[in-house]
Amino acid sequence: MRKENRTLVSLPKSGKGIMMRNVLVLAAVFAVAAGPAVAADTAASVQKTLQADYDARDQAVARRDIAATLSHYAPNFVGVSRTGQTHGLPEERADFQATFNLPARPGVTHSTVQKLTLTKAGTEADVSLHRLGSLSLTDPQTHVSRTVILNGTYQDVWVKHSGGWLLTREQEVSVAASLNGKPL
Repeated sequence: MRKENRTLVSLPKSGKGIMMRNVLVLAAVFAVAAGPAVAADTAASVQKTLQADYDARDQAVARRDIAATLSHYAPNFVGVSRTGQTHGLPEERADFQATFNLPARPGVTHSTVQKLTLTKAGTEADVSLHRLGSLSLTDPQTHVSRTVILNGTYQDVWVKHSGGWLLTREQEVSVAASLNGKPL
């Protein structure tokens, strides 16, 4: 039985042909390495992604899961209160942990992206957010239940990284709180 030698492309083996063969090989390598063209994120696709991240955070808060709650926070996260006071990720973690340790029924939080603007060539997203949250507390001595409701708006900044989007800044714009329906 004779082996058949099949050549798909015949390339010259000397002189100018070697240079042409090298050019063709390099072109093929670059074409494979480049892979398919990746379209830039649109504001609509980023809004859908970030809304899903906020939804996952809200669910993690309800489960009192600190790791999942903070999974989309950047290590250099900065929180800014209405009065301009700032805090970092360690303080944010401590605040959530203190809330999760309260003798309360799991709260319900719902965060809604109201507006999103992409900046810095689509690698940063400025988000206007509305968050409505509730927490039911029971006094251990009197067994009387109280419900706290927080209704707030926030201005968040997310930055795109290789692993996805991370929350780098959250600024309280306004927060109204009530206890059993009465403003605090």
